[in-house]
Amino acid sequence: MKYIIHYTLRADGPEGDVIEATVPEEPFNFEAGAEEILEDLESAVMGAKVGETFELKIPAERAYGPEMEGAFAVLPKTQFVDEEGLDDTVMEEGEVVVMRDETGEELHGVVIGVSEEEVEVDFNHPLAGIDLHFSVQLMSTEPSEG
Repeated sequence: MKYIIHYTLRADGPEGDVIEATVPEEPFNFEAGAEEILEDLESAVMGAKVGETFELKIPAERAYGPEMEGAFAVLPKTQFVDEEGLDDTVMEEGEVVVMRDETGEELHGVVIGVSEEEVEVDFNHPLAGIDLHFSVQLMSTEPSEG
């Protein structure tokens, strides 16, 4: 089953800062069981009736986990060299960098500091350590294709 929802996601509660929100022209849709969204959110949507609006709080531990100290890395600038040389554009605070671990898996990180020789990167999920609060309206459901 395909679910079409509108939602507002806030940090830490119903009065928290808005992290993201859909707009009427662009609702969010997902396929049940496809692991596209958080399990708790999917379960709540699947239990709702079309047209229903509900609130859902998901603690950080059940969302993206706590922020982990071991997910920070200080890397030499030489790791940001490609065929064209040192890529200074990715070494600015707030920039997202994509690297690979020893198994070849992609890791996304955010640059949080730059010094003369090194770049500090936070590899935590951007929502790690944050309790999530959703305001959701189930707009419609559609049978799955195929």
